[in-house]
Amino acid sequence: MKYIYAAVVPLMVISLLLITSSCKEDDGVPREEPNGAPSISYIRVTDPNASDSLIVKAELGAGIVIMGENLGGIQQVWFNDRKAILTPSWVTNRDIIVSVPNVAPLDVTDQIYLVDGNSDTLTYPFIVTIPAPEVYSAVNEWPLAGENLVLNGNYFFDVTPVTVKFEGGGVSTANVLSQNQIEVPVPDGAVEGPVVVTTNFGSATSTFHVWDSRNIVLNFDDLVANGWRIGKVDDSDGPIDGKYLIVGGDIGQNERDEGPGAPSESTRVMEYWGGNDPNRTENFYPLYPNSYLDYVMKFEVKVNTWYGGYLNFCLSTPDHTGNNQEIWSNDYNARAIWGPWAEEDKEYSTDGKWITMVVPMTDFQYFIDAPDDIVYTGGQKFQEAAAGSLSTWIIGSPESSGNYVEIYIDNIRFVQP
Repeated sequence: MKYIYAAVVPLMVISLLLITSSCKEDDGVPREEPNGAPSISYIRVTDPNASDSLIVKAELGAGIVIMGENLGGIQQVWFNDRKAILTPSWVTNRDIIVSVPNVAPLDVTDQIYLVDGNSDTLTYPFIVTIPAPEVYSAVNEWPLAGENLVLNGNYFFDVTPVTVKFEGGGVSTANVLSQNQIEVPVPDGAVEGPVVVTTNFGSATSTFHVWDSRNIVLNFDDLVANGWRIGKVDDSDGPIDGKYLIVGGDIGQNERDEGPGAPSESTRVMEYWGGNDPNRTENFYPLYPNSYLDYVMKFEVKVNTWYGGYLNFCLSTPDHTGNNQEIWSNDYNARAIWGPWAEEDKEYSTDGKWITMVVPMTDFQYFIDAPDDIVYTGGQKFQEAAAGSLSTWIIGSPESSGNYVEIYIDNIRFVQP
């Protein structure tokens, strides 16, 4: 064995020398050793089926392939003043696969910079195009007086001013919190409607409305519940718009309590029966096949404390009056359920603030086993014509232990997002 060992060790040393003389390693990934100065021939898209598509510009986040010679020694790639993430295994003498950084440059030079291990730099003309802003949602569509409007979206950059125009003509300069979020003071004179976000790279109009009053079903002021249990309303704890619905109480394990006997102000169940309302003769959105796919249910919500139990939203037919059976069974329609505490299995609150909750109509898909087990299963068929009555019901879960839950809800509406 000692003679075998004596013979193997020199061979291993020779092999190692051969390897290190032909390539270098970066985090364990072998690199090709260039045979001369690096050069760039052209830049193309990453799609192999379109490898002949040469490009001179790309948007933020786009993947590109830098084609050339002797590129194996490149260790950094910069687009303007933004450094790209470089994967060593995607760097060869012939090409470099890399993505344009997602962050807009501060210093626009319209150049790519390739830097090798000796800090030698090769430049090549290339334009990073910055998209127009995109607006997805508002944290709270009903901002209070003196409260900033916070918008979610993309391509918000603080390299140039970002402005937000409100209906009524007011324009405010936004504070850029991140590429995906801005906050903006609400100007005097602003009224209900969409907002327009503008940067140096374009504009975007929100599909949602600020102070949205479209198709509100329940605002708990003049549009109120009318079933056996009308819910409990109040306006004493930071209301967003008049009175709001209070949901909660001391919720027990797997509790299925409707609250006091009907008719009553219950914090457990609220029932709005369309057939009892002379203004409601059809469902909450246009009656044609699959129209619900284009709609969402929205409401403003303030959660003071919540752990355990799920809030059920139960839809029924427009003419459904005289009983509350839809909350106990699924004979009328599928239901949506909400329990944000379960995401991290800890107490949830909105930190004293109102937020806008968005529930796609496609989330009305749950079946609840009745009457004994509180088990939700998805995939129940949505009955499109059975959506002109609405009940809410908070039901205990195994995690509930008599703990106090307090949720405020206002301005329930069915709109396009």
